[in-house]
Amino acid sequence: MNGLMTRKETFDFLTNKVETMDLQTLKRTHMEDDYEGNPLRGLYHFQAIENVLAICGKYDLNYDVEEIFAAHNNSKHLPGVTVLKKEEMVHGEKSVSAHILRRIFTTIRINDYETDELTTTIVLTYHQDGIQAAIGPCVKACHNQCILSAERTVSNYGKNKVSTEELFNTVDQWLSRFETQMTEDRERIRRLKNTVISRQEVYTYIGLLTALRVAHDSPDETLSGRVENYPLNQSQISAFTEDVLKKMKGRSSISAWDLYNIATEYYKPEKTPIPSLVYQNVAFASTLDSFCQVKDNDVIDVEAVFVS
Repeated sequence: MNGLMTRKETFDFLTNKVETMDLQTLKRTHMEDDYEGNPLRGLYHFQAIENVLAICGKYDLNYDVEEIFAAHNNSKHLPGVTVLKKEEMVHGEKSVSAHILRRIFTTIRINDYETDELTTTIVLTYHQDGIQAAIGPCVKACHNQCILSAERTVSNYGKNKVSTEELFNTVDQWLSRFETQMTEDRERIRRLKNTVISRQEVYTYIGLLTALRVAHDSPDETLSGRVENYPLNQSQISAFTEDVLKKMKGRSSISAWDLYNIATEYYKPEKTPIPSLVYQNVAFASTLDSFCQVKDNDVIDVEAVFVS
């Protein structure tokens, strides 16, 4: 196992929305405890990562801790980052040791069975809501993460929450069947590549993304209650649409894989809030899958795609 990021001595979240680091740097940040001196969320962020690494080792997988990101959400009530002035006086201004980091995103790359195009990545998020893990293919050229179904995710918070122990047990189950699940996911990608989306269908799909976003954010609960997670927020939809239009130049169609791969460019810590990263990624894959199932009807049944 090799850490691919470099050791840091300082952070500057006033300048940088996101800081990257290696595991040893993360372990040197200030740990947040409860009143009894125990980890505030049951275990520290670095321990959550080490738990996943231990499972990788259990199955003799060839892996790397690829990236660790910390993000500042600028919230007064639940800040992603807190800088302790007393610790700065001891360790120096902007010192790593003076920072409490509450929003962490990590990718662990599994190198077994990689191809020229794809590898497999375990995603781990640790933030104020809890811990979430996911697994799926990663496009090596652009480092775009694929999470192709909700079954490839697990969290200890939210609608389908499990205990922290069950979360890591789920990761264990994924890796115990690593080759089988990897093959299933790559078959899904093959089907996406073979699914043709016409220009008119592309425009319909972009409209659907907008409808899902509007419904999700609506004060009308009969609308917002139908959309648990939207695939893209409004600014992302605009950027996504521009990227799709560029991709469509001189073409009458693109593949479903093209659409999904363009969207995954936005599922990165510097472009999407860490607590939303996995949820939005899965929402896009699910919505696209549903759209592909109904798109060949004479009239596309958008209601059949309007997921909750």
